[in-house]
Amino acid sequence: MRPSPIAGSWYPGTKDKLHSTVSSLIDNASLPPLSGQPFAVISPHAGIQYSGQAAAYGFKALRGANIKRVILLGPSHYTPMHGIATSGVDGYETPLGVVPVDRSVCDSLAQHPLFKGPRSAEMPEHSLEMQLPFLQTVLGDFRLVPLVVGELTGDEYAAAAAAIKPYIDPKTVVVVSSDFTHYGRRFGYLPFRDNVKQNLKRLDGDAINKIIARDFDGFMTYLETTGATICGARPIGILLKLLPQEATGTLLTYYTSGDLLQDFTDSVSYASILFTVPATHN
Repeated sequence: MRPSPIAGSWYPGTKDKLHSTVSSLIDNASLPPLSGQPFAVISPHAGIQYSGQAAAYGFKALRGANIKRVILLGPSHYTPMHGIATSGVDGYETPLGVVPVDRSVCDSLAQHPLFKGPRSAEMPEHSLEMQLPFLQTVLGDFRLVPLVVGELTGDEYAAAAAAIKPYIDPKTVVVVSSDFTHYGRRFGYLPFRDNVKQNLKRLDGDAINKIIARDFDGFMTYLETTGATICGARPIGILLKLLPQEATGTLLTYYTSGDLLQDFTDSVSYASILFTVPATHN
């Protein structure tokens, strides 16, 4: 079992408080009209008081869907590695209960050369765990395929997507955990110093537009030319190679910690993006 290292700090540590917090955030999310069935969500992973409202939008779109498995891709914040690490535990524990890991999928993926990352990478990783209370609230019972993504280059994005694709079916959703631009001296990223709010919105907007357009090459070029500090860029890259042609992307919400704190000295951006496919898609 993987016990939570962040319950009580990144999000409430008791069942009742966590349930009421997540439920309130989901109730506060106002979705546009959506069609089709959910295929993937890009969701942020900061402390719940910062990015929780953004995350709630994407997960509200999953409520009522017949989803039994979640393939969860998050960046590695603590374990430097090349490739992807699969899970070696039987379940993830949060105050809302235990999320069972789909070990058959994890063990099968672990046979692939790109999925040989250290299984210890998942133990401290908050980018995966921050999605779980929302998933537990909207889905109830489901199995989890947690994947920690390290460095990838070139054709490895397509290879990783090809390895994951056989496990996607109408009852499976992909969740990609990523914050967007980390701006400020604290993050070593100061591409501009004036009109920070407007410039951040433009910088993030360019990335979001390329993601929604399923433009893998454009997204990678954008990262290279801007140096943008999108922590889940590699998981997003895998998703862009995984999305079917008929997938439709929708930006559900976007804001920054600077907006919340009214201080843009340092700021992290949060977006919730949903991809849907026609209901007949397999």
